[in-house]
Amino acid sequence: MLHPQQSRYYRAFLSHVAVELKRRIILSKRIKNDIEYNNVFDGKEAVDKLKEILCTTDRFLALRVGRTLEAQRFFHDVNYENRLVDNIIEIYQFNNDLIFHGYHHTDSSSSSSSSISGSVASMPTHHVNSDDEYEEEENDTHQTMLLLPHGVYTELTCCYSPTCNYLFPCYSYTCPNKERLRNRPQSVDTREKRITAYTHEIEKHQPLWSNYIDDYVLFSISALERKRQETIFELIYTEESFLKDLKYVIDMWIEPLKTNDIIPIKRRDVFINQVFSNIKEIYDISTRLTLALKERQQQHPIVLQISDIMEQFTAEFEPFVYYGARQHQAKHTYELEKYKNPRFALFAEQTERHKASRKLELNGYLTKPTTRLGRYTLLLDKIYDRTEQGHPDKQHIPKIIASIKQYLQKVNNEAGRAKNKFDLQQIHANLTFKNKRDKMDLRLLDEGRCIIKQGTLRRTSGLDSTEYQVILFDHYLVTAKVKVINAIEHYNIRNRPIPIELLGVSLPSSDKSSVQRSSSTLLSTAAEKLSTHRSNTNSPSISRYSRGSTSSTESLLSSNSVKLGSPITFFHEGRMAEDAFMLYAPSEHNRRIWHDTIRKQKEAKLKGQHVFQVVKAVKDYEFFADMSIHHMVVFDDGQYYMLATESGLYIGQRKNASNVVPRKILPLEKVYQVHVLEEYSLLLVLADHILWQYPLDIVVNGRPDGSLQHFGRKVQGNVSFFHVGTCLNRILICVPKPPSVNGTEIEIYEPSMPKTEMKKKSLLSKFSIRPSLSFTNTQVNPLKPIYSPCDVWAIDTTKSMILLTTPLGMIAVDMNTKKPDRLLDPSDKHLEFITKNETSNAQMTMSPIIKRISVFQVPNGNYLICYDRYAFYIDRKGRRAEKNFKIEWEGNPTAFAYHHPYIIAFEHQFIEIRSIIDGQLKQVILGKNISCIQSGHKHKVPLIIGTMVDPLDPTYQTIFELCLIAN
Repeated sequence: MLHPQQSRYYRAFLSHVAVELKRRIILSKRIKNDIEYNNVFDGKEAVDKLKEILCTTDRFLALRVGRTLEAQRFFHDVNYENRLVDNIIEIYQFNNDLIFHGYHHTDSSSSSSSSISGSVASMPTHHVNSDDEYEEEENDTHQTMLLLPHGVYTELTCCYSPTCNYLFPCYSYTCPNKERLRNRPQSVDTREKRITAYTHEIEKHQPLWSNYIDDYVLFSISALERKRQETIFELIYTEESFLKDLKYVIDMWIEPLKTNDIIPIKRRDVFINQVFSNIKEIYDISTRLTLALKERQQQHPIVLQISDIMEQFTAEFEPFVYYGARQHQAKHTYELEKYKNPRFALFAEQTERHKASRKLELNGYLTKPTTRLGRYTLLLDKIYDRTEQGHPDKQHIPKIIASIKQYLQKVNNEAGRAKNKFDLQQIHANLTFKNKRDKMDLRLLDEGRCIIKQGTLRRTSGLDSTEYQVILFDHYLVTAKVKVINAIEHYNIRNRPIPIELLGVSLPSSDKSSVQRSSSTLLSTAAEKLSTHRSNTNSPSISRYSRGSTSSTESLLSSNSVKLGSPITFFHEGRMAEDAFMLYAPSEHNRRIWHDTIRKQKEAKLKGQHVFQVVKAVKDYEFFADMSIHHMVVFDDGQYYMLATESGLYIGQRKNASNVVPRKILPLEKVYQVHVLEEYSLLLVLADHILWQYPLDIVVNGRPDGSLQHFGRKVQGNVSFFHVGTCLNRILICVPKPPSVNGTEIEIYEPSMPKTEMKKKSLLSKFSIRPSLSFTNTQVNPLKPIYSPCDVWAIDTTKSMILLTTPLGMIAVDMNTKKPDRLLDPSDKHLEFITKNETSNAQMTMSPIIKRISVFQVPNGNYLICYDRYAFYIDRKGRRAEKNFKIEWEGNPTAFAYHHPYIIAFEHQFIEIRSIIDGQLKQVILGKNISCIQSGHKHKVPLIIGTMVDPLDPTYQTIFELCLIAN
């Protein structure tokens, strides 16, 4: 254990102790009396942490210091009744009132989520301007310092003698360093209650049944029955006390607020409804229950049965559920009004000082209906234990307790849902983005949206580091700087939200040198130098603390010589992968909770409801992972497929494809592309940059001698790709030549063999080896070429136009006039985010990056344009349509596919599936070395087929089909 003078804070300053306690305590979810409380801690844990902070073994000393912090409202009992008690039964929570003055909570989560522990939130260093960042840190430090408890605990102060130290105390008998002087026998009741008029009044007037009963009656019953009657008596008088508390709220709060001009009339009813909810309805139930119990009590000194009354009224307890669900909003509304409305704040202070309040604040009374519900189960359970067998209460009380526990479970569930919904509404209403490029609709108000975990993580490991809120929604992770303006938390998102499916988390070593060497963490040089400079600064000595509590608290919070916390790195597995950032949790335990919670949510999201399923398209373990598969086509009504691979052209059957081995039919090297023209019995193959044509029947059926190569005819050389499509009701083969300084010439061919008149049969039975017919009659005739002013990277066709993907964007060539024009209207200001980068000047200033652009016509007649960063709609005139719709891809797509109503983007590490209606991310399919080899666009059989490394055996690659899941 550290000596007091070796610690990094001055333990006599309450502000220092408060900072340490807030940092070290682990908040979690606890259940007390069947009521669920979030972000709380028990009394034993608080005393244990205070012992560590004070460097003492004296639990009583730690308890007294804790009660001193509690007296300054640093934390409180969840029911606002007990003082700090050194046990695991009583639970406490930090005062959320501080939030309304700028002190952020350390950890929270949706009540509907799993157990939460406190952690802490920060921000990527490289996204934040250093000067602004440290200015914010100074402001936060000063604001936090003002809100902490203040005072000097004299028993823990250091000796004033300059020569005194811990090992060699000075001459004074009362020297604090003389440990033996602090070991005087102490006595304390660790169950000491909160010293308030409220608790004192209850304890002073706590009645006993035996005090009201004649002795002959008392001695006429057994000891067990006497205990039973005492518990029944307690049930009755505590119900009376509960009724008086409700009456106090109605008479001293609700009625004055209704009749007096304390709250503006236009929102008065709303405020009363939000804060006090249906408390009058609960008051009516309690009134009738109290009267029934009193009436039964007056019938005979010994209450014979209680279960019949409780069973009757338990059926009416539904209003407790409604009340409990609205408690979170009620407390928020009350504190917000107290902050913003001075007249109400004065009224609240005067009312809480009134004798009738017994010095218990309103929040203590507002929790009573919910805690009363839990109290019923405890009292009834005692009555059950003290009731003899055969008694009616013995039979009925278990059913009553079970019924009340169901209400309590409903309270917990409804309160969790209501809190989650309220918190989402607050975040949604006060959400901004630091960078406009990161702005997006998080759809926080959608049905089913929830907060999985929320907490704060520090930007660096220093105590002075800025805290940022990290919010794990069910669909995104968000990192934000929180500022309280007019008692409302405003969330400024500092970097792009990361979808859960693409969220990566790593736990780097806490060792500083290893952290700096980590390639996944991008720390700015300035930040590293500053961190190094501060780490060389010595901690303030004890003598500096003597200048005063305020300045020393600032020293504690601003001293970066103290390096605490455990690092956790977040990264985006898509386009934003370079923006990995490291944050610091206060402990290894909290870091592990963040990691495990994110992992579980990611697994749940990936296994959740999907719109597409991955189906095997070719037999497994046939193609090694290092052999590239470039293209795939299907023909003969989808019964057969051809694969263009690095080692040749393969054919296979789609029926039972997972069991049928594909066979090689052309031993060409580097086959990049293949196309089947069934009506012309023509096969086009692009191999090693040469475009070949083959008779389809001979290639499919094969030759007895295996010699097929001499049946091929060279169409054109030096070809990077080709496209076959229908334009002006003619099948055109478009083959671009290598680009020149004048642009790119695109050769146009048309197949000319007459269509067969034979009745369609299966290809393998229909085709015969007739080389003379196929080879001599099938012609690929050149037509007049078209021109592009620049490079051409892809080609597509429409009814009357050929679309060219170029460095200047999409160029449309009218095949009637052969005139090229921009597909996008350059005068449309709503398209500037695209067209500004597609001017000739823009292309001259940088080496052009190959664009991948796809165009899909949707049912309403508009066109969905997919770039490798954005997707948006245009109309037939090339102007922006549906201006509120824009997709920004999470990855760097290399290909697109369309299956109404979904657009599918293929990236090397994942497949991104979005709705074309609202652009929302619907599904992510993870993989390695993913590529699309068939998009199905404008094909007779529209199949979406891709390849990826086999997840079960990375030695091989798997060929899969995306199949829409029927609803």
